Amino acid sequence: MDNITLKGKLIINGKIELLTGMHIGGTAETLKIGGADNPVIKDKNGNVFIPGSSLKGKIRSLMEISGYAKITYEKGKPGKPCECGECDVCLIFGPHSSNIKEPSRVIIRDGYLKANDMSEVYEKLEIKAENTIDRVSGTTIKGGIRNIERVVAGSEFNYEVVFNIYDKNKDKELIKKFIEGMKLLEDDYLGGSGSRGYGKVKFKELEATYKPKEYYEGEENLKETKSTDDLNQLTNDISELF
Repeated sequence: MDNITLKGKLIINGKIELLTGMHIGGTAETLKIGGADNPVIKDKNGNVFIPGSSLKGKIRSLMEISGYAKITYEKGKPGKPCECGECDVCLIFGPHSSNIKEPSRVIIRDGYLKANDMSEVYEKLEIKAENTIDRVSGTTIKGGIRNIERVVAGSEFNYEVVFNIYDKNKDKELIKKFIEGMKLLEDDYLGGSGSRGYGKVKFKELEATYKPKEYYEGEENLKETKSTDDLNQLTNDISELF
């Protein structure tokens, strides 16, 4: 890419629904009797959210390990992010190197838990007790019980992604690849303890809005898609926007 000129912005809005409980760890500021050893992440006002960095990092890592990046991974060696600056992953998320000057196309916002007030936030949290089993006696090992705070299944978070468009034809393909990364996440997990059943998610009520550069100059209108729960349909609808 010799000349970098913003052609417009594609914005995807929707919801993330939890199909199982989810834990993205935060910091316990105070120790409460009977409380969780591992609380979920909250902002300073107590609002529960999914950090954009968690979403971005998970989708990126799934795409890298699935062959969308040029980097290859070997057993027994560190699994570092790709920093080639040329593959689909680097073009979408930005290269993982300060030496390569390539703009990141995707911005992933923090997604806040949908709740009317703080009492509803608390209703969407649960404490799940986990333990470590003695393999010989079949009983819980002393000191092996952990209280994990989770957001309960059925909870919904806001979801917003902004995709900067620099090359319309090329970026249509990159958006398609990114949505394939969203599909990978639906069949994987978000947050911790995924192998123990945590963090299964579903993207839903997805809408896309394309705002060409002329829109910001007051010379052209935006274009929108209809709401869908189908990621394949979302890809098709976006391809018609620009």
